Amino acid sequence: MASRQHVSFDLDADVAAILREHAAQAHLSEGEIVDRAIRAYDLRSLLKQIRERSNLDEDQALALAREELKAARAERDAA
Repeated sequence: MASRQHVSFDLDADVAAILREHAAQAHLSEGEIVDRAIRAYDLRSLLKQIRERSNLDEDQALALAREELKAARAERDAA
C-alpha cells in the first residue's frame, strides 16, 4: 500500500457537507473520497494531454490512459 500523508485544507461549507455525505454513503473516509476525486481529475487531465499530443481518437486515447493507469497502479502496489 502507498504511504499516506496528512494534508489540511479549507473547503467551502457546502462542499464540505457534500464530501461528508458522499463519504457516509460510500462507507469511506473523507480522505478516500478526496483521493478518488483527485485521481479522477488527473485521469481527465492525462486524457486531454494525450489527445493534444497525438492523432488518437477518443476511444484510443481512453484505452491508452487505462493502460497507463493500470501500469502506474501496479508499480505503486509493487513498491
